[in-house]
Amino acid sequence: MINDFDLEDDLEYPEELYPVVELSDSILELTEKLETIRRKLDDFEQRYLEADEEERECEGYEIPSSTKLERWQAEIEEISDRIELLGDPL
Repeated sequence: MINDFDLEDDLEYPEELYPVVELSDSILELTEKLETIRRKLDDFEQRYLEADEEERECEGYEIPSSTKLERWQAEIEEISDRIELLGDPL
């Protein structure tokens, strides 16, 4: 028996779902950016812990300023709080 029904060809994607897909894609993009930053931080931490004091004096082991890290922390917390206030989108 030959099945001539092809879901992608025969059904149009519902336009009303576009905002759902766009939000989902935006969340994925943000998550990927944050995951990249988290990996960089984790890698830095691991390399720093494994290095001896002489190695730590090299350029690659300079710890970012506490001001910069505090700004990042404050922004992440603010974004997280705002997301909680929005509630579940569905």
